[in-house]
Amino acid sequence: MRLHAEGLPILQIAHRTGLARNTVRSYLRAGTFVPYRRAPGPSLLDRHRGFAEARWQEGLRSRSALHRELRARGFGGGYDIVRRWVAGRRESGPDRPPVRAVPSTRQTTRLLASDPSRLAPDDRAFIDALCEAAPEVRIAAGHVRTFADLLQQGDPAGLEPWLDAAPAAGLHGFTSGLRQDLDAVRAAITQPWSNGPVEGQVNRLKLIKRQMYGRVGFDLLQQRVLHAA
Repeated sequence: MRLHAEGLPILQIAHRTGLARNTVRSYLRAGTFVPYRRAPGPSLLDRHRGFAEARWQEGLRSRSALHRELRARGFGGGYDIVRRWVAGRRESGPDRPPVRAVPSTRQTTRLLASDPSRLAPDDRAFIDALCEAAPEVRIAAGHVRTFADLLQQGDPAGLEPWLDAAPAAGLHGFTSGLRQDLDAVRAAITQPWSNGPVEGQVNRLKLIKRQMYGRVGFDLLQQRVLHAA
């Protein structure tokens, strides 16, 4: 896909191709079309995958029999889920390990920000492999965890050194935003107060509004907010 061959502005390219402007920008930075593949979602079989794999190794090949055994263990999914898993397992061959779903971007971010010692073995192996392949990711993740420690430990003295060091790890945009409201950041570190209750009430208000589908006035909304259980 040649997006920049005519020297068109990003807005015109987006209009002609039907793509979002941020998507066009990412393609132009990459210099080529970047195919997108949605990360696989969770499956009802995930909780029972270890049992299914063990029974497969023991020689069980009947999809219906495996489905019955899984149902006896509390599996709530249908027969098609088991059928697709068995089909994929047969395609992988007897000597190939089962294919694991690659974590999404959001899941990977959460894993990188977590304490490595508290990760599950599979998650820890994935993060170790990622950091080995991309050392800059390992460095950035270390700075993120350091910032989380500053918040948890209430250590305002470590904020300035962290703000000076973090931009070199690719966190320049984040640190610039923190410096624009440095007093609020220091207060968040040192003060016991949190806006969590406020955010909870805002979320509750939005939920009540959605339940009424926008078909009632302010008076009824007020009564529901004040008297909802």
